[in-house]
Amino acid sequence: MLEEKEESLRSKMNINEICEEFFHKEWGNEKVRLHSSCMIEACLNMIKDTSLDPEIFIIAGWIHDIGRKTDVEKHPQISAELLNKFLDENKSFSDKKEILLDCILNHKRSGKPQTVYGMIFQAADKASLYNNRWIASKFSFS
Repeated sequence: MLEEKEESLRSKMNINEICEEFFHKEWGNEKVRLHSSCMIEACLNMIKDTSLDPEIFIIAGWIHDIGRKTDVEKHPQISAELLNKFLDENKSFSDKKEILLDCILNHKRSGKPQTVYGMIFQAADKASLYNNRWIASKFSFS
C-alpha cells in the first residue's frame, strides 16, 4: 500500500524533480548539482529536433557524478551502482538501464560510448564546462 502511494506521488512529479530529489538524497553537493544541471542543459540542447529520449539525459545527468563523493577515479562505476538503486526506487525507468549505463560508465574522456546517447553524453560532459553559469560560479566553490 505504501509503495503504491509513493509510486502515485512520483507519477505526479516530473522526471527532473524525481532525479534531482534522488541526487540530493545521495549527496547534494552544490558544485556537482550545478555541473549536472549544466550538463543536462547541454544534452537537451544537442538533441533538439531529434527523436532521442530526453529522459535518458536527465536521469544520467543527475546520477553520473554522484560516485565522486566516494572515489573520484572510480566514480563512474560507483555512480552505476547508484543507478541501480535509483531504478529500484523508480521501476518505470528500468527499460532504459542499458543506455543509462553506457552514458554513466563512459562519460569520462577515456570512455568509449557504444550508443549515440553515450556519445552525446560524453560530449555534453565536456561542453558543460563552458556553460556561462558554470564559468560564473566555478571560483565561488571552496
